[in-house]
Amino acid sequence: MRVRPLLSFLLAAWVAGVTPATADESATALDRFQLFDMDGDGTTEIRSLTRLLAVGHQGPLVVVFVEPRLLEPLEGAEPLRPRLDRLLGDLADEGCRTWLVAADLEPGANHRDGRLVLALREVLRALREERDFVGALLVGHFPDALLVRTCSWRKRGKVVLRKGTPEEHVFEDVRYLRRVPELVAHRADIVLSDLDGRWEDVYVEPKTTLATTMAVFPDGVPAGGGEAVDAEQGEVTFEDFFHVSDGALSVRPADDGDSSPRIVLDDGDADHEVGEADRGSPNRIARPDIVVSRIDARGIALRPRGDVRGADGTPLLDDTGRPQVVSFGEDAHVPHWRDELWEADPVLERQLLAEFLERNHAYRTGASEVAWRPSSLAHGLPSGYAAMAKAADDWVDVDRALDDIQGNATLEDVAGWLTRPAVLRTLRAHSDAWGSVFHKGRLAGLARYVGDAPWGWSPDKASLVPSLDAACRGGKLDWFLLQALWRAGATSTLPAFYVHTGCEGISPPGSRKHSWTHPAYGLRQGAEALLFFGSGLALVGRAKVFYDEPRGFASALKRGASFGEAWARYFVLESEAESWSKVGGDIGRKRSYFWSVLGDWTLRLRRPTR
Repeated sequence: MRVRPLLSFLLAAWVAGVTPATADESATALDRFQLFDMDGDGTTEIRSLTRLLAVGHQGPLVVVFVEPRLLEPLEGAEPLRPRLDRLLGDLADEGCRTWLVAADLEPGANHRDGRLVLALREVLRALREERDFVGALLVGHFPDALLVRTCSWRKRGKVVLRKGTPEEHVFEDVRYLRRVPELVAHRADIVLSDLDGRWEDVYVEPKTTLATTMAVFPDGVPAGGGEAVDAEQGEVTFEDFFHVSDGALSVRPADDGDSSPRIVLDDGDADHEVGEADRGSPNRIARPDIVVSRIDARGIALRPRGDVRGADGTPLLDDTGRPQVVSFGEDAHVPHWRDELWEADPVLERQLLAEFLERNHAYRTGASEVAWRPSSLAHGLPSGYAAMAKAADDWVDVDRALDDIQGNATLEDVAGWLTRPAVLRTLRAHSDAWGSVFHKGRLAGLARYVGDAPWGWSPDKASLVPSLDAACRGGKLDWFLLQALWRAGATSTLPAFYVHTGCEGISPPGSRKHSWTHPAYGLRQGAEALLFFGSGLALVGRAKVFYDEPRGFASALKRGASFGEAWARYFVLESEAESWSKVGGDIGRKRSYFWSVLGDWTLRLRRPTR
């Protein structure tokens, strides 16, 4: 048996129950993925997989994949390897076998993220075949699956065909068919978690044009189609996507100008991504076989640019690291407060990951204090307090006035909510990939949370002044406010789980335009900012504009399910629906695909021991 280098062994030896990895033990599962070219096109998807550590001798297998760059020496950075080794030990203490695997994926110049997702999925499938494999943690930056959904949506209401043209036709309160491919999830980890599905069959890499159809049927859309009063056809283009296409449609043009086009429908031509094991459910959807979650701080680890200086050479930060006023002169360009002041900070990225792993360890081992209560923050949407309260019967120190914020909540209310700890939090507000919108109130009250020189700048004529006015005047809770609160020490340091029901809350910005390694991909992602700057352990959220939430989530937590198992429960409940009307109709029956988990899915609600 070959042993690992002494230094690596010593880094891990203090973790109870460590078994150093050996080549022969991991060869069958991982070795065939070295320089892995999944589709044989001559382009590698996976450069290498290196098992660094194995801990535990029995129980289900959890694999922690980590970006190799995060293990490389970096001056001034927090070391992650000992903390990752300790995480494996903590999981082993809970009855798991655990591996730490350095996963080096091929970045590539083309937009082919889905191909890399499928390659990583092949690794997970191989692990499932050979071991009692239950899930993975992805530590660092990994590619996402992007979903496009096409379905024959029967609707009723106002519809305008050929809008803005001489042939425009407006129909009021009419039944019509809408079949328009739509990007429904910029991040969908069901693709990685559903190991027996047929996602490889629905992946489309090149730019591809898809047809759109709108057809009016005043008496209702016939099951198999029929003559439409009027119809409009068009097209949309996507690339690098998984196409969840349900139902087939063809249009037979009218024989003459006086005839109506005939629409032919085949609703049975559907569910192409669903594997055989899941096709017997009343609502045929893909269901997770394992759980995968992401721990990624790359897009939110930013620092003020050192090359931005005023007319007299003044930098953005003074000698003590505090933001300061920078003047550029009357005729000079004043850099934009959002787009031109910030750059990636790899040291901060390691710091945020290290803090997350420390928080994780303290929570698992009972060393951290736990605020055993639920908490809800809502604006423009109903409160989620009652839904979260179902996760336990013995909450303590509850004050609904402080723990159930709703109505016209302002950013000052948000800051106050974040200072009061709670182990289970839900955020419910209209959102996008960057953050959530609250009431536009006065900003003066934020000063008591972020101080008089917050980490942010606002333009003032030819100067930039330390202020969050530019970032916060619209009522947006996003990276700017969250990082400023964190730097000021204003957010609670006690651990929290988050249920984020805002639309596109977990979507990585720039995912449609850029490949996963582009600097703009995932930049200032809102849910990741909340997770890391808000003392998060895990967060479940949606990557689509929709209005559902994971059914059965709190009840599963109450029964002792892990955060990831509670997420998976939603898919089971949706698949068992007696009819599509119970799960949002034809457009909504696959809404569970929109949800994924950030942080550590293996954690459970733990009552305080301190």
